[in-house]
Amino acid sequence: MSLAIRRVSLDDDREEMIDLLTRNFGPVQRDRFAWCHTENPAGACWSWFAYDPSTSKRNTPVALVTVFPRYMRVGGKRVRGGQVGEFAVDPTHRSLGPAVQLQRTTFTPVDSGDLAFCYDCPPHDRGMSTFVRLGMRPNCEVYRYALPLRCDPYFERKFGKAKWIKPLALAANFALRIRRPRARVKGLEVEVFQGRFGDEFDALDETNVNSEQIRSSRAAGVLNWRYSDNSKAPSLSTDGTPSKYQTLVARKNGELLAFAVLLLQRGGLASLVDIFGRDLPEVAPALLDAMVAISRKQNVTSVMGCCSDDSPLKPLLLYAGFRRRERSARVVAYTKQNGSRPFDAGLRWSFNQVEVML
Repeated sequence: MSLAIRRVSLDDDREEMIDLLTRNFGPVQRDRFAWCHTENPAGACWSWFAYDPSTSKRNTPVALVTVFPRYMRVGGKRVRGGQVGEFAVDPTHRSLGPAVQLQRTTFTPVDSGDLAFCYDCPPHDRGMSTFVRLGMRPNCEVYRYALPLRCDPYFERKFGKAKWIKPLALAANFALRIRRPRARVKGLEVEVFQGRFGDEFDALDETNVNSEQIRSSRAAGVLNWRYSDNSKAPSLSTDGTPSKYQTLVARKNGELLAFAVLLLQRGGLASLVDIFGRDLPEVAPALLDAMVAISRKQNVTSVMGCCSDDSPLKPLLLYAGFRRRERSARVVAYTKQNGSRPFDAGLRWSFNQVEVML
């Protein structure tokens, strides 16, 4: 099956985009449309519709794919990359042929020179199948890590609400609260951050560079767009339940050293979206302890974190008691010059959840 593909106008085709996204991803698409597609500090996105020319409804899109621009740091240099998302295909056309067509289309901004590279984050083997067909391999893998804080929901799901469950859960919860002592950094202050991200975050992003890493930019404009400007619709989960970002900063003598972002969700879950900054082996444990304390106050059952093996977050999560779970995504990248192996082999993909999430 071959589809006809055309570039989407974010103004003229807005309603058709929202309809197709709602059919495939749920009812929150209208509220988050502008934030996702046009308000990004890295620029407006590229989107494409796919049509089936063999049917009478030739003007009705059956599939959509989008490339969202993202400021990235590649070997310390800031470039504009892109992340593939909104890979939406109606059930009537979900086959490998149309998927490969759409995947190839996402290379267009890279081939034209508008982006230095683009990457996709397929979460499962089915999503990886298009890249297999194109002869592309993952550049890295991202794994989920989990820190349980309360056992009550687990015991209730497994054993029901029998009377003997409560004392068992209390004992298990007490055991989970026993955490190894942390070496305190003298003069380090950890506090909740409120308001707009400013120049000190720009400076942290500029100075905390690594010539061997690939990561997203943490400049103030990016942080404001992702965590402050999306306080309404984009903080909704796919089922419409509200979530809330909580940012903590670590300072010493008034100087910003690092920050961490927690996404508090309903259902007793929280996600550690990002930790970034200087002197992380010394500073991050204090940030993680503060985030655990916040999670406990919100009756969070479990805190989840995601990172690649080359991320500096990995040893910090393990030290804090997180346990590695399943693979959550593969990262597959493309550049015009080198295809699916876009960068020098010496560069490490330092990805956390923030690089994977849209």
